[in-house]
Amino acid sequence: MQIIFTLMVWLAITLGALLSLGLLLLLLLHLTRSVNNRRVQKMHERLLCLISGAAETERMKNHIYEMVNPEGKNAQLSDIRGIRSTRGLIVMAETAEELTGAALEKLKKEAGGAWYGEYIRKLFNGVDEEAIALAVKLIGALRLASYTPDVVTQIYCCRTTTQMQHVGMLALCMLGAERDIVALCRDHTIASLLSFRTLEEIFSVYKGDLKRLCRKLITSASDPYIRRTCIKTIGEQKYYDMGDLVLPHLIHGHINTRIDAARTLGQICFETAHPHLLENAQDARWEMRAVVATALGAFDIVRNEATLVKLLCDKEWWVRYRAAEALAKTSDPTELMKRVEQTGDRFAAEMMCFALERLQLMRKEAV
Repeated sequence: MQIIFTLMVWLAITLGALLSLGLLLLLLLHLTRSVNNRRVQKMHERLLCLISGAAETERMKNHIYEMVNPEGKNAQLSDIRGIRSTRGLIVMAETAEELTGAALEKLKKEAGGAWYGEYIRKLFNGVDEEAIALAVKLIGALRLASYTPDVVTQIYCCRTTTQMQHVGMLALCMLGAERDIVALCRDHTIASLLSFRTLEEIFSVYKGDLKRLCRKLITSASDPYIRRTCIKTIGEQKYYDMGDLVLPHLIHGHINTRIDAARTLGQICFETAHPHLLENAQDARWEMRAVVATALGAFDIVRNEATLVKLLCDKEWWVRYRAAEALAKTSDPTELMKRVEQTGDRFAAEMMCFALERLQLMRKEAV
């Protein structure tokens, strides 16, 4: 009997041990499965990113938004896998354009910090011009002013690369680096590869005193396209007190510069330029005559009516069109049409009728 009791005790102990071991194994299995699930999930994410660049871009952007969100999981850039890459540079620059306020400042602080700064310095010391250009673009987008000397250095180092000149000047304008921009534009050793339209785009994002920049560059820039950009900016921004700086370009400039100057002097109604505009109404280039017609329309119509009627009879369609636009501003359309009909030019009369009807229609639509 004692033996049976002892066997029952040992059996109970054995069964208890087996149950405990089974419970332990179940716990281990659960933990292992959880770890494996996370690992599989990460592997799945990496595989998806390898297959789809768009997915990788979206992942980085989402993590950046988490980082700039005070309640987000990612506290810093170093928590975002792959952010120190060319794709990361692109994503950060794109995201910077979408952020404002505290969120933008957070991204700016992280990008300008030591960890990400180490990566940017490494790029600047390398030879991958595409990656360097992306880094320069990011510097401009985030206004990382401490990197301004590095941007200037890259422009000099890649002076024959159009992309770097474009991105570099764009970054400097976004940084508002007036001194460096002026120095580069005046440097004859920098052979600008940028087009007139590209320079217009670059100047449009300038964050400093644009009027002062134009005043410094309109006569001293080594590149004629930069001088033309300044001339056009003066007209578009209505810098009325800068006509004296533009007028010499109408008198002595290259034909394209003269055309830009004529347009600008009309936009700011610079009275001193009026007799010179009248002279250019007889220019051999129809482009100049067309611009002069528009410019004269900004002054007193009665005083310029005779010249504009002559331009209305010009052989070139665009000249007639611009002259008609200017004359349409008259206070007495009936009397004007009589003078136009007296020219005996059927095409001039048709153009004038078209311009008057178009102006009347626009006025009705504006009401």
